[in-house]
Amino acid sequence: MKQNPDSYLLYEAGKFITYNIRIKIVMKHRVNGGALEKAAQTAFKRFPYYAKKINILPNGEIELKHNDAPICVTVTDGKHPRFGSKELNYHLCSIDYSGNIIYFNIYHGLCGGCGAMFWIKSTLWHYIKEAFGAELENSTVKTADTPFAEGETAFPDAEKLEDAEPLGSVKADTVYVPALGYASKLLNPLKEPKYYELELEAGDFMKYARSNDGSPNSILSALMFKAVCKVTSPAIAKAVRGNILCNYRSDVGCPETYHDLVRLMSVFYSRDLEDKSVEFLSTVTRSMMYVQMQPEFSVKTFKYACKCKEGVDRQNGLLRKRLYCKLNSPYTKPPFGTFLISYVCRDDWSGLEDYVERIHCITDGDLMVEVNALRDKFFLTFMELDGKHKFYDAFCEAMREENIHFIEHGCHKRLLPYSVLPKKSKGYL
Repeated sequence: MKQNPDSYLLYEAGKFITYNIRIKIVMKHRVNGGALEKAAQTAFKRFPYYAKKINILPNGEIELKHNDAPICVTVTDGKHPRFGSKELNYHLCSIDYSGNIIYFNIYHGLCGGCGAMFWIKSTLWHYIKEAFGAELENSTVKTADTPFAEGETAFPDAEKLEDAEPLGSVKADTVYVPALGYASKLLNPLKEPKYYELELEAGDFMKYARSNDGSPNSILSALMFKAVCKVTSPAIAKAVRGNILCNYRSDVGCPETYHDLVRLMSVFYSRDLEDKSVEFLSTVTRSMMYVQMQPEFSVKTFKYACKCKEGVDRQNGLLRKRLYCKLNSPYTKPPFGTFLISYVCRDDWSGLEDYVERIHCITDGDLMVEVNALRDKFFLTFMELDGKHKFYDAFCEAMREENIHFIEHGCHKRLLPYSVLPKKSKGYL
């Protein structure tokens, strides 16, 4: 590929699908704006690979150039952050805060949740030092003076990865996809989608998972299947597919990289499983996940993604490049899922946990559950486009039926960032 691999998602971004992330950190104290501003600038210098601005070349290629401007730290104003805009110093990430909440906003092409935590934990570490004078243990934090780790910026070379067919395949049968939620959003793009926050005791949830032959991913997938069955008829939802995100950085030789290297594991549920126990469904889920954890699936996924990027390179003009992406993007290819579970790592927050109350990752998506964790808590962020929140209610009902205790922290607007491309110039199209 010709371009910085982080740039390609910008061809696909828009106001409906933004490919941006907003991570909400609920602190145990009111945020000190001055301390946060100073800490943010100190930490951000440690991550030059996030300090980027957009430039469009005459052939339509989106170039990411280094941006020396300070990262913007502002009071939350209830509006969508606009990446690439003058008010954000043309950056593709920003920070805003209100009360005891800090939002970290970042373009998904730069990284996913794993990579973003490098920056977030560093900023919080410096903030706590600045605001409270506290010296926290930092073995899991990349502070301003932490040397670059070997492989931190590594990106796989597709030509050096061996081709091999995985043993087994993903069931590609047609399943129920909640398309009405997307249709309603397209018909009324000004309607702000919502998300819902939940908190679970980690000890109790893991005890439940182990007693039901499960992991957090398999249990949540089983519960989501139960929820979908509660609100859809068998005639409409004859089969359901759960997609579960898998972090495959290690499979392609880049375990420490900031780059977003994730793929989907696909779990097919026929409707006749509706009345089966969560334990049974979890066993089915884990068996299908096990088959798809082969590194060969990761290599195949990565090589297809590289092939799509090379296809973009061959197009001349921004319009043609964007059209090619819409038709060939890995995100537009089957197998399409009914829902998505995203829990790809459990990070070590060490001393930061004494200052952090909750973590929620807010993204695009419909019937999507993002999972974050601290030492003794799991935090679920439930995304649903349908304003009637029937799937969210059904998911909560499924957990109650299993005596899984949870705390609800309300319904909120997503307010995801938009990415703003530079104004048209010669050769733009």
